[in-house]
Amino acid sequence: MSKKLGICLAAAFVGAAPGGALAEETVTLKFLTSWDKRFEGTRFIAHKYAEMVTRASNGRIKFTFSGPEVVKPRQQFEPTSRGVFDLNYSTPVYYLGTTGVPMAFYALPPSSKRWRERGYWDYADKEMARFNLKLIGLFSAGRGSDFYQILLKKPLAKGDMPFKGMKIRGNIFYKPLVAPLGGSLVNLNGGEIYSSLQKGVVEGAAWPVLGSVNFKWYEVAKYALRPRFGLSPFTITMNLDRFKKFSKANQALLLKTASALENSVPDVFDAAIKKEIATLKKLGVKETHLDPAVFERVNQGFLKGVWNITVNFNKKTKARAQALYEMAKKNGDAE
Repeated sequence: MSKKLGICLAAAFVGAAPGGALAEETVTLKFLTSWDKRFEGTRFIAHKYAEMVTRASNGRIKFTFSGPEVVKPRQQFEPTSRGVFDLNYSTPVYYLGTTGVPMAFYALPPSSKRWRERGYWDYADKEMARFNLKLIGLFSAGRGSDFYQILLKKPLAKGDMPFKGMKIRGNIFYKPLVAPLGGSLVNLNGGEIYSSLQKGVVEGAAWPVLGSVNFKWYEVAKYALRPRFGLSPFTITMNLDRFKKFSKANQALLLKTASALENSVPDVFDAAIKKEIATLKKLGVKETHLDPAVFERVNQGFLKGVWNITVNFNKKTKARAQALYEMAKKNGDAE
């Protein structure tokens, strides 16, 4: 355990309120985020949510933030589950090793409204409860399947496998796209990408479009893969014990606020992505295009690949992930 995490753990127990004490008293919640503010999504979702809750509660509910400098992104699920932190802003692939169920939202149509109406949101909430977490919000980062890009050090080669022999930064989510194009994945945190591109550890980096400017990756990777691809779900979860200490009214406030943000945030992301692309062009980043036939081939297999990861990567949650897949298939939201 790191020194910083140990300090946070001690503070969690010293500052814990007795049962029911959080009902009307002023409280400060510890919010852990997988990215710092250089990734716009952290501001659009985590910090915006905190701002909205503080305003709606007339200042009674406040927040302090910690990020990947305290706990690495893929290690944040467990300390939130234990109550070291109260809330966590993350994305399902980062806790795939604990549960594969929320991974399905990378493959479902990008609509929080549909996720709620068709029971997917509640299904994910029940899954989180198995790990002492309450699902507060489940956000679609845009209204289309064009959230991601791959920044490259050189333009694409021609042919069916333009990534042949190339190392691309990315986690398992990107495998259904990168592997069929001949590339191999190197799993790096966001803070490691710049130096890895600069030193030639990787020849490209898969990441959301947003973040490319703030992280200054355009300085070391001058080409952007097109077409863009994929959608991204983001989650806000809360330690379930902590959530239960709130009054019913305050629980409703926390959930209602997240629901409102779910409805508005896709348009915020879409506008920001459009602006980011224009900025990258001004900074000298050129687009390099996959052959349309090649993209059609890999894109058709992409969603199938994501569902395969959802169901089969984590053997402990396979049956529950399979049940969600069957639900989506019955609703026409999966093939």
